[in-house]
Amino acid sequence: MAMATSNTTAESIEQLASKVRGGIVQPGDDAYEAARHIYNQNIDRSPALILMCVDSADVIAGVNYAREQRLDLSIRGGRHNVAGFGANDDGVVLDLRQMNNVHVDPDRKIAWVGGGATWGDVDHAAWPFGLATPGG
Repeated sequence: MAMATSNTTAESIEQLASKVRGGIVQPGDDAYEAARHIYNQNIDRSPALILMCVDSADVIAGVNYAREQRLDLSIRGGRHNVAGFGANDDGVVLDLRQMNNVHVDPDRKIAWVGGGATWGDVDHAAWPFGLATPGG
C-alpha cells in the first residue's frame, strides 16, 4: 500500500544530506537514470530520492527520513531482485551497493556480509580460504 505522493522538499532533503555520508540522487540529477534502474528492466520505477548508503548510520537516517516524510521505502542490495522490491515510485530507495564488504573468519568458517554484497563478492572473499557459498 502506497503511503503518499512524494513529500520531499528541498529543505527536508538538505536536512537528510547533513546527516549522511553517502550521496543523494534525485530526479534531474545526471546519475538518476542509472541509479534508479534495477536488474529486471521490465520494472520501471521513479523514486523521489535514492540514498547511496555507505554505512549503517546512513541506513538509519534513510529509514527515519522515509518514516518522517511518510514515504514508501525500498531497500536495494545487489540490485538483482526479480520482483523489483528494490524500487518504488515517489518514495525513498536505500541503495546498499557501497556496503559490500565481506569479512571471512576461516577458522570458524563464517562470514560477515554487507547488505550490498553479491554472491560474487562473498565467493571472492571466501575462495582464498577454500570456502564457497551454497547459492548462485
